[in-house]
Amino acid sequence: MYILGLATMGASAACLFRDGTLIAAVEEERLSRIKNDGAFPSRAIAECLRIAGIGIEDVHEIAVYWQPWRLRRRAMGTLGKALGGADAMRGVAARINTFFLRRAGDAERPEDTGSWRHLFRLRAMITREIGPTRARIRFHDHHASHQRYAEAMIDPGELISLSYDGGGESASTVVTVVGEGGRKRVSTHDWPNSLGHFYSTFTGYLGFRMLEGEYKMMGLAPYGTPRWKEALLDHVLKLEPGGRYRLDTGLCDYHAALQGRFPARLAELFCAPRAPDEAPSTDHIDLAASVQAAQEAALDHILAPLRDSHPQIRRLVVSGGCALNVTANGKLIESGRFDRVAIPPAPHDAGCAIGAAMLSLPTGVDTVSLRSPYLGAGYTAAEIETALAPHLLRLPEPLSDENLVAKVAGLLEGGRIIAWFQGRAEFGPRALGARSFLADPRRDEIREDINVKIKKRELFRPFAPSVTEEAAPDFFEIDQPSPYMNIVARVRPERRAEIPAVTHTDGTARVHAVPCAANPLYHALLSEFGRRSGVPVLLNTSFNIQEPIVYDPGQALATFRASGVDALAIGPYLVTREMLA
Repeated sequence: MYILGLATMGASAACLFRDGTLIAAVEEERLSRIKNDGAFPSRAIAECLRIAGIGIEDVHEIAVYWQPWRLRRRAMGTLGKALGGADAMRGVAARINTFFLRRAGDAERPEDTGSWRHLFRLRAMITREIGPTRARIRFHDHHASHQRYAEAMIDPGELISLSYDGGGESASTVVTVVGEGGRKRVSTHDWPNSLGHFYSTFTGYLGFRMLEGEYKMMGLAPYGTPRWKEALLDHVLKLEPGGRYRLDTGLCDYHAALQGRFPARLAELFCAPRAPDEAPSTDHIDLAASVQAAQEAALDHILAPLRDSHPQIRRLVVSGGCALNVTANGKLIESGRFDRVAIPPAPHDAGCAIGAAMLSLPTGVDTVSLRSPYLGAGYTAAEIETALAPHLLRLPEPLSDENLVAKVAGLLEGGRIIAWFQGRAEFGPRALGARSFLADPRRDEIREDINVKIKKRELFRPFAPSVTEEAAPDFFEIDQPSPYMNIVARVRPERRAEIPAVTHTDGTARVHAVPCAANPLYHALLSEFGRRSGVPVLLNTSFNIQEPIVYDPGQALATFRASGVDALAIGPYLVTREMLA
């Protein structure tokens, strides 16, 4: 039985299950080459089908990560100010609901009433873009889709499941207790009280692109002092009894911020907004630190009641777009409240494609396939050779895995920067040793080389370390798995001088601890570099230049050519710049 899962806005994606095994998952941006592509995922659907070797006619069910007919409250909130009060808002909501009900003529059952915007004609859309399908179509709750995927990252047993983001159908934050007795939502925070919109609004205020630059603000924050944290909590993000919070949408108007409009009161309370081409001032940096600190305080506040109501539950699963805040994730671990904090490789909306499909599965799931981030296409040596040959003066001799690892480790030890393209592409926003730029973390100066010459990005942004799982506790203050680069941990003080290129200004690093079973070739490279240097750690950043991470051999070669990287390790071939035609 084949089930196709879809996420269709923001971070559009598709996945495909065969029975309970996840066999493919791809984000639309990797194929369209449009960063954070929120278009209908027609390319991703076609790619999942291609990987599986089937057609759309073989799919039994299509699972969607959203129930759009429940968006009435958000529609009312968005349009209310412009249209004049509660009566107008209720009228708009009624018209929107009627519109969906009338237009969803291809729904199998009453609950399949269509989808937001382009999805209310989902079957027609798939027929036009992919081909005719008779698959049953089911729409699932947004936060339930987030949570089910994330919960598969941890073995069965009692846990707390937190999903928080910009917003789902009505909720923006959901806390669920999961155990042998089933599932129980213990806390729901309705939109517009959204931690995702709080963080994104100030991302825009500080001159970064909203829904893309949040990680830039997070990288900037450690350089500042959170002197406005209390003012933010007093005026903008107000913490209330019982783990509740309330966002002052007069001061923090997400939709106005998307248009570049901010209340004058924010400048009175904090500082003037930053223009996108303006260097961050001390005030801007301190505001970034304050927003990060307020976000962390709110997260702790939401979870605080569970310390009393469920003190025995020591495992936490985090999902939703806000789960990409790796610094906040690290603080959750550092607090000592939980013995284990798990975040999936794609906690943002793209991962909901997998969660929605899981909600449609009639039986159990294969956790090995679910926990792998390597769900895109892989390429044979022959396919790679076909892509390379027209663009090289000569094709290098193919190497065994052992020889490839030895040669690449030698180049890295000598200060070279390597483009690494191996195995199946990652699913999610992190490069996890399949599509990566790699460098020696012992060389502090290499950060500037990569930022200026290759990545062309802000100098304040840190680089992440990959480390063998067994060596991770020796270099970082972390005693739990971190296989998806979703957790910030402190670099051990005695080790910081050894790996300065991956140690941030506050002494932390975004740790990617690599299990041998998950990626044997990359683990072998880390181990070989460790044998030569004494440091089984590499600087690992995504294989891209202001574009989505490369996906196929042609993209890899084009980005390698455009970069200042010294060599490309692609399949069994090691390509140097001298070989380029």
